[in-house]
Amino acid sequence: MHVFARNIQSLILHEIGDARFCLIIDEARDESRREQMALVIRFVDRSGFIRERFLDIVHVKDATASTLKKKISFVLSHHNLDVQNIRGQGYDGASNMVKSGMDCKFYSLMIALMHIMYTV
Repeated sequence: MHVFARNIQSLILHEIGDARFCLIIDEARDESRREQMALVIRFVDRSGFIRERFLDIVHVKDATASTLKKKISFVLSHHNLDVQNIRGQGYDGASNMVKSGMDCKFYSLMIALMHIMYTV
C-alpha cells in the first residue's frame, strides 16, 4: 500500500510541477484516537484547469499551531514543494480556536507559515 501511495504522490507532484498552489489542511482523530492531518493541494494545471489533489495524511501528536506548522513544513519539504509557491491557505480551525477574544491557534499557525514563506 505504501508503494502505491508513493507512486500516486509522484504523479501528483509531476502534475503540479513548479505551479503556484494553495494548501488545504484538516485534522481529525482516527478510530484509534490518533490525531491525523490531511493535506490537499489546489493548483492550476498546465491546461488552465483548477485541480485539487489529496497529497498526504500524517500523524500529529496534537493539533497545536506549532505542531501543525512543523508537520506542514516537513511534508512540503519531503515532497520538494517550495513554500515560496504557496499562494493561499485554508484550514478547518474549529478545534484550534481559543475562547479569549481574537486569540486563536489558527491565527498563530497562519502567521508562522507566512513567516516561513517570506524568510526562505
